[in-house]
Amino acid sequence: MTIGEYVKQYRKSQGLSMQAFGEKCNLSRAYISILEKGINPTTGKAFAPTIETLNKIAEVTGVTIDTLLPMLDSNQLVTVNAPSSSLSLTQQEETHIKKYRQLDADGKEEIDDLIDVKLAKLQR
Repeated sequence: MTIGEYVKQYRKSQGLSMQAFGEKCNLSRAYISILEKGINPTTGKAFAPTIETLNKIAEVTGVTIDTLLPMLDSNQLVTVNAPSSSLSLTQQEETHIKKYRQLDADGKEEIDDLIDVKLAKLQR
Protein backbone atom coordinates (compact mmCIF):
# COMPACT_ATOMS: atom_id res chain seq x y z
CA MET A 1 0.00 0.00 0.00
CA THR A 2 1.17 3.55 -0.63
CA ILE A 3 1.29 6.17 2.09
CA GLY A 4 -1.63 7.87 0.35
CA GLU A 5 -3.73 4.71 0.51
CA TYR A 6 -2.77 4.28 4.17
CA VAL A 7 -3.80 7.85 4.99
CA LYS A 8 -7.09 7.60 3.10
CA GLN A 9 -7.93 4.27 4.72
CA TYR A 10 -7.15 5.66 8.18
CA ARG A 11 -9.11 8.87 7.56
CA LYS A 12 -12.18 6.98 6.35
CA SER A 13 -12.07 4.53 9.27
CA GLN A 14 -11.93 7.46 11.71
CA GLY A 15 -14.49 9.60 9.87
CA LEU A 16 -11.96 12.38 9.28
CA SER A 17 -11.96 14.84 6.40
CA MET A 18 -8.69 15.70 4.68
CA GLN A 19 -8.79 19.02 6.52
CA ALA A 20 -9.26 17.40 9.94
CA PHE A 21 -6.54 14.81 9.35
CA GLY A 22 -4.20 17.51 8.01
CA GLU A 23 -4.74 19.61 11.10
CA LYS A 24 -3.87 16.66 13.32
CA CYS A 25 -0.63 16.19 11.35
CA ASN A 26 0.06 19.91 11.00
CA LEU A 27 -0.23 19.52 7.22
CA SER A 28 -2.55 21.32 4.82
CA ARG A 29 -5.64 19.76 3.29
CA ALA A 30 -4.08 20.35 -0.11
CA TYR A 31 -0.97 18.41 0.95
CA ILE A 32 -3.12 15.51 2.17
CA SER A 33 -4.93 15.54 -1.18
CA ILE A 34 -1.62 15.37 -3.07
CA LEU A 35 -0.40 12.65 -0.73
CA GLU A 36 -3.51 10.54 -1.32
CA LYS A 37 -3.32 11.01 -5.10
CA GLY A 38 0.38 10.13 -5.04
CA ILE A 39 1.24 12.57 -7.83
CA ASN A 40 3.23 15.77 -7.56
CA PRO A 41 0.99 18.30 -9.36
CA THR A 42 3.99 20.39 -10.40
CA THR A 43 5.98 17.61 -12.04
CA GLY A 44 3.30 14.99 -12.72
CA LYS A 45 5.63 12.38 -11.22
CA ALA A 46 5.18 10.16 -8.19
CA PHE A 47 5.02 12.12 -4.95
CA ALA A 48 7.71 11.41 -2.37
CA PRO A 49 6.86 12.64 1.14
CA THR A 50 9.67 13.34 3.57
CA ILE A 51 10.57 11.04 6.40
CA GLU A 52 9.44 13.85 8.73
CA THR A 53 5.98 13.71 7.14
CA LEU A 54 5.86 9.95 7.58
CA ASN A 55 6.78 10.42 11.23
CA LYS A 56 3.89 12.88 11.68
CA ILE A 57 1.46 10.49 10.01
CA ALA A 58 2.70 7.55 12.08
CA GLU A 59 2.29 9.53 15.30
CA VAL A 60 -1.23 10.68 14.45
CA THR A 61 -2.33 7.20 13.39
CA GLY A 62 -0.91 5.66 16.56
CA VAL A 63 1.92 3.62 15.10
CA THR A 64 5.67 3.99 15.09
CA ILE A 65 7.64 4.77 11.95
CA ASP A 66 9.15 1.30 12.32
CA THR A 67 5.65 -0.17 12.06
CA LEU A 68 4.52 2.14 9.26
CA LEU A 69 7.41 1.69 6.82
CA PRO A 70 7.06 -2.10 6.38
CA MET A 71 3.34 -1.58 5.66
CA LEU A 72 4.18 0.50 2.59
CA ASP A 73 4.92 -0.80 -0.89
CA SER A 74 8.59 -1.27 -1.64
CA ASN A 75 8.25 1.25 -4.48
CA GLN A 76 6.88 3.99 -2.18
CA LEU A 77 9.24 6.92 -2.64
CA VAL A 78 10.42 8.78 0.45
CA THR A 79 12.53 11.91 0.53
CA VAL A 80 15.37 11.73 3.02
CA ASN A 81 17.60 14.69 3.82
CA ALA A 82 15.46 17.08 1.83
CA PRO A 83 17.17 20.41 1.39
CA SER A 84 15.54 23.15 3.36
CA SER A 85 13.90 25.54 1.02
CA SER A 86 13.82 29.22 1.60
CA LEU A 87 10.85 30.55 -0.26
CA SER A 88 10.96 34.01 -1.60
CA LEU A 89 7.44 35.38 -1.35
CA THR A 90 6.05 38.47 -2.96
CA GLN A 91 4.16 40.96 -0.83
CA GLN A 92 0.91 39.76 -2.43
CA GLU A 93 1.72 36.13 -1.55
CA GLU A 94 2.47 37.09 2.06
CA THR A 95 -0.83 38.96 2.23
CA HIS A 96 -2.70 35.92 0.89
CA ILE A 97 -1.06 33.68 3.48
CA LYS A 98 -1.97 36.05 6.30
CA LYS A 99 -5.59 36.16 5.13
CA TYR A 100 -5.69 32.37 4.73
CA ARG A 101 -4.48 31.89 8.29
CA GLN A 102 -7.39 33.98 9.56
CA LEU A 103 -9.97 31.64 8.03
CA ASP A 104 -11.70 28.90 9.96
CA ALA A 105 -11.35 25.27 8.86
CA ASP A 106 -14.30 25.49 6.45
CA GLY A 107 -12.94 28.63 4.84
CA LYS A 108 -9.51 27.05 4.40
CA GLU A 109 -11.08 23.96 2.88
CA GLU A 110 -13.01 26.11 0.38
CA ILE A 111 -9.83 27.93 -0.65
CA ASP A 112 -7.89 24.67 -0.92
CA ASP A 113 -10.64 23.21 -3.12
CA LEU A 114 -10.64 26.30 -5.34
CA ILE A 115 -6.87 26.08 -5.76
CA ASP A 116 -7.13 22.36 -6.61
CA VAL A 117 -9.77 23.11 -9.26
CA LYS A 118 -7.70 25.92 -10.81
CA LEU A 119 -4.56 23.74 -10.88
CA ALA A 120 -6.46 20.86 -12.43
CA LYS A 121 -7.66 23.16 -15.21
CA LEU A 122 -4.06 24.25 -15.88
CA GLN A 123 -2.91 20.65 -16.18
CA ARG A 124 -5.41 19.81 -18.93
